[in-house]
Amino acid sequence: MTKCIWCKRSDGLLSLEHVFPEGLGCPDGFVLRAGEVCKTCNNELAHLDQAVIDELDVIGYMNDVPRKRGRQPAIRNRGNVIGTMGPNGKEISINMEAYSVQTHDGSRLGAFGKSSRNIRTSFTRDGHLATVSFSVPFGQNPKFIRGIVKIAFSSLVYYLGTDLALSEYFDSIRLFVKNGQGTRAILLKSSRDGEYKNQAWPPFKSDLGEYLVVFRLADTEFIVDLSPTLTLFPTLKERAFEIYGKSDWTFLPVNI
Repeated sequence: MTKCIWCKRSDGLLSLEHVFPEGLGCPDGFVLRAGEVCKTCNNELAHLDQAVIDELDVIGYMNDVPRKRGRQPAIRNRGNVIGTMGPNGKEISINMEAYSVQTHDGSRLGAFGKSSRNIRTSFTRDGHLATVSFSVPFGQNPKFIRGIVKIAFSSLVYYLGTDLALSEYFDSIRLFVKNGQGTRAILLKSSRDGEYKNQAWPPFKSDLGEYLVVFRLADTEFIVDLSPTLTLFPTLKERAFEIYGKSDWTFLPVNI
């Protein structure tokens, strides 16, 4: 019987695991369906998938990406912003006041500045034309990095199988994803093509035998070093700076 890649137990109930969170649009067939993830671990790690969904909620909403189980696109966890789908399309309420306000759907939005997930906006009007600009905080939730590493490891399992994934080599990945133990880092690069696309590529194995996973969610490419001690990460940062300069890429956490 196949062992779960997270708890290494073989006595759990079978579960189907989407490599990318369903709420972001997982490509058809990009799933682990042969018991690679037990039902208990699938349920216990769902909060990491939600953390990734929450960070990309605005771009998913703007691109009409259905949420899990086909629910309508929405923005609901930003504190001062709510976005829903109305009879005539997208309806968004934004609160930049120092007090709560009622929204278009009758709910209430908290005051701006009381949540780390608030969206800062500016509003200009020229005659009958109005323009709203906004900036969205990104990657501040530590669970987001854990969720990204979870996706990278699940992608490796999809391409290379469970025998490799169950080796002690990846125990540090398991501890980080399951318990938040240790430090992992990820590199992010803007695609700059304006498209919403979810895609993963086969893992890369370095000359030292270390594994690297690259995938794209929405408009961002993620590069994840899965080596136990982040052996590849310093070189990744150096090469990113050489190729892209100071723009179009970054890394998390920022203090590593």
